[in-house]
Amino acid sequence: MAEDAYSPTEEALQRVEGRSSAQVFAVGVILASVYGVSTLLPMSGFIAAVGVTSTISFSICIAPLFGILLGPARGFAFGLVGGAVGSYFAVYIGGVPLAVPTVVLGPAMSGLFTGLCLGRTTTVRGLTVPGPIFAFLYLILIIVLYLIPDYAAWWFMAPYVLAAVLCLCLQAREVEFVPSAKRFALYVKLLPFTLIGTITDFSMMTMGAVYLLGLPATLFGYVIFPVMLVERTTATIVSCIIAAAVIVTFRGSWR
Repeated sequence: MAEDAYSPTEEALQRVEGRSSAQVFAVGVILASVYGVSTLLPMSGFIAAVGVTSTISFSICIAPLFGILLGPARGFAFGLVGGAVGSYFAVYIGGVPLAVPTVVLGPAMSGLFTGLCLGRTTTVRGLTVPGPIFAFLYLILIIVLYLIPDYAAWWFMAPYVLAAVLCLCLQAREVEFVPSAKRFALYVKLLPFTLIGTITDFSMMTMGAVYLLGLPATLFGYVIFPVMLVERTTATIVSCIIAAAVIVTFRGSWR
């Protein structure tokens, strides 16, 4: 690899390894706090089977940052904290009933699988594993679990299929970018990660809607799907912009 280029995965790992525990903890706490507060900022509505409308917040734009900035293990841990804090804020301040396991786990799953996709391999307790493949298998599992009861609205899984394909692409070729390149290039190369992050975060809400709320396939296919495309596309782009801004602004602290 050229000296003036670096891999997002290696960069993320170097950021974590090159910082003190206090710095890592501070970044995680900040992300968890921002995630929690952002649950109070509504983005769109979600109609439950019993007619109750829940609010989809801007926290979905923060979820991918856990993995991108902290890596898989710490991304999962602080994502879990962020999910718990966000649910607390949503229930006791915003008055929105979101304190269910699938919603709490959303940012944690996003942090884990986005972090795994940062490089072709990830070392876990001395064992090297192909990270993106695990994210791919997870997405395939979610797709299958959705299609079993709701195959009539199969197209709802299109974003999941796209995310799974991106995981395979990241397994085949690691993304690299040059620090001195224009920010637009950084945005483009971060988009796969923020897309995977938003979809893996959404996967938990989807499983909750399928297996806890029991929403019918027609609702998924004709009501939720178009709204989901808009909100997840927005979240992917906004998350990408935030991640790029952090990496560029604090580049010296993350290398």
